[in-house]
Amino acid sequence: MKNIPIILLVICSCWSCSGDRLPELNLTYENAKVFTRGDQLILSTGQLERVYQLTDHGLSTTMLRHSAVSNTWIDTNPETCDWKIEENTLGNLISLQAKVSDDEKFTNKHILVEAEFEYPDKHMILKYNVWVYPGAVGLRTQLQLKAVPGYSSQNERFATDITETLELSKMPEEVTAFGLMQGIKTNMEERLLRESRSEFGDQKIDWASGLILSTNDAGVILVKESNKSTSLRDEGDVATGDFGIKDGIVTISGAGMFPSDLKEDEYTSSWANWIVLYTGDSDHANLALKQFDRLRYPVHPDRDVFMMANTWGSEDMPTECILAAREENVLKEIESVADLGIDILQIDEGWQNNEWLPAGHSREFQRIKFIKSDYSVYPEGWVNVRKKADSLDVKLGLWAAWTIPEDKLRINYDSGSFASFKLDFANLNTAERRDNLMNKARNLIKYSNYNTIVNWDVTEIAPRAGYFYGREYGNIYLENRKINTARDNVMYVPYKVLRDAWQLSRYVNLNKFQITVQNIDMAGDKTKTDAHLHNHPYVVAIALMSSPIFFQETHYYTKEARAQIKPLLAAYKKHRAEMYEGYVFPVGDEPNNSNWTGFQNHRTESDSGYLLIFRELHNDETSKEMALKYIKDAEIRLTDLMTNETQVVKMNGNSVVFDIDKPADYRFYRYEIQD
Repeated sequence: MKNIPIILLVICSCWSCSGDRLPELNLTYENAKVFTRGDQLILSTGQLERVYQLTDHGLSTTMLRHSAVSNTWIDTNPETCDWKIEENTLGNLISLQAKVSDDEKFTNKHILVEAEFEYPDKHMILKYNVWVYPGAVGLRTQLQLKAVPGYSSQNERFATDITETLELSKMPEEVTAFGLMQGIKTNMEERLLRESRSEFGDQKIDWASGLILSTNDAGVILVKESNKSTSLRDEGDVATGDFGIKDGIVTISGAGMFPSDLKEDEYTSSWANWIVLYTGDSDHANLALKQFDRLRYPVHPDRDVFMMANTWGSEDMPTECILAAREENVLKEIESVADLGIDILQIDEGWQNNEWLPAGHSREFQRIKFIKSDYSVYPEGWVNVRKKADSLDVKLGLWAAWTIPEDKLRINYDSGSFASFKLDFANLNTAERRDNLMNKARNLIKYSNYNTIVNWDVTEIAPRAGYFYGREYGNIYLENRKINTARDNVMYVPYKVLRDAWQLSRYVNLNKFQITVQNIDMAGDKTKTDAHLHNHPYVVAIALMSSPIFFQETHYYTKEARAQIKPLLAAYKKHRAEMYEGYVFPVGDEPNNSNWTGFQNHRTESDSGYLLIFRELHNDETSKEMALKYIKDAEIRLTDLMTNETQVVKMNGNSVVFDIDKPADYRFYRYEIQD
């Protein structure tokens, strides 16, 4: 491996005049480059170029273009600054540096640019960070703030908290805003995805996680890397801010903190922002977004590719769910998941004493109020389940509340070798709580030598991790869905789970999210779910483009059910390494229990991919023409992964005709474009 030249310049003098030269900076990493020229800072990924000018207030973008296609979005000479914290104020550049970084192995390698400014009138120091990924069509920017002596936090919120500004010289035609609902378990009738489209013009959008500013053949995507969701209330907002458009100037606000959060001894980080450029139509916009998302939140195949089962989801009463976490039941579950081919068994609540160690007996359980009988829990700690799991090549995961002390996470990791930790019940309604929890996750993963992950839960309304935040540590558990419950809002209904995954796959990489598989034979109130009218492979297939989670005790599957499920999981495991290299998109019509619908997993490097096609329960069409993405007027070879039968079909434009003889059935294909 060749040595990479790194030029790291830290400037300790002060520059306060917009006519001053920036200190010399020149760093190249692969096809990314960062350098200064006079009062300009130039960043290039090889695909995107952004030029800043030093002003009396900070750095101001004077040019932004998609260099591969010479598409320029900004070509102007503003005099203020790309950020505005506490109104415009004069600032002094006190340091500028660049280095190659991977954020302690939590993202892909990039050039990290850091520019520090002091604002004497506000008694603050601001650090502006940019991540420049080689070959990317996007950049990630983030502000960090620190107090200096004399700082006073008299105001509840910052007077202004703009963290990114684009003064466009090329005007888009349309604005598409998108956001996702957190806490969907509380109301399964509402749509997970919210979208709006409008003409480009003056407006403020306070519910969205992202905007797509588009012409007919190109555009700019803006994403707020935060726990913003469409369901957060103002009091729990943690300054997630909004998107504003006025007179052609687009701003992103949301400092992610309040004035009282500033410290003198360390920086407090704001929410980061993504700027992604694309050419083409809306499908190309979604692909560009997901490609940048994958750079920011990479998949580590040896750690992040798995199927999981969880002990909690078979019942609906806490007592029974807690009982399922005892050693006796977990030993039974390890055998069951090994037989099915599931990779990880996650032990949910019911294992812990007040010290967050394995309880020896139920009378030691942390939440004793739920215990109705005496029983053994883990009399020898994790020894027996660890031994059984190792013998059957099953990994273990562990649930804990977010308040578990960091040292207890380490102790349990050391004794149980857990491959995954779910940290639940989080209420990240302050910057301190948010940062402490993320640091806890980061420290645990580093302690494990990057062998474990932390997965988050977004099933409640309270601010948690989120759809575009925290995924460098693991994946997201989307929603509680149970098959045996009296609560309508958590009832497992196949088409509703399919609909949520379908909507989710529009703007995020679905394999970073856990979609539920349930045991349909255990359906309780059959007037409120039609799960029993489906077959086991169908409901398993719903989750296969995600990170599947069997939210149940799998030993309740009958021999007949297991015989249906095991061939599908075996076929999936043969192909999932390739599937995790692809990008998943919704195809067909939105699931409503009567449509043809599904997912396309496209591998951009090989013009191949995978399809999951569903004919829903109440659909009466035996064939359907469905449009695919990124392929047109081609012959494609379809291989049915369950029968190994192949066929070569000629596309009609971008469409293919699929045949499924009966409703509530599916097809799982691999496709390849023929020469």
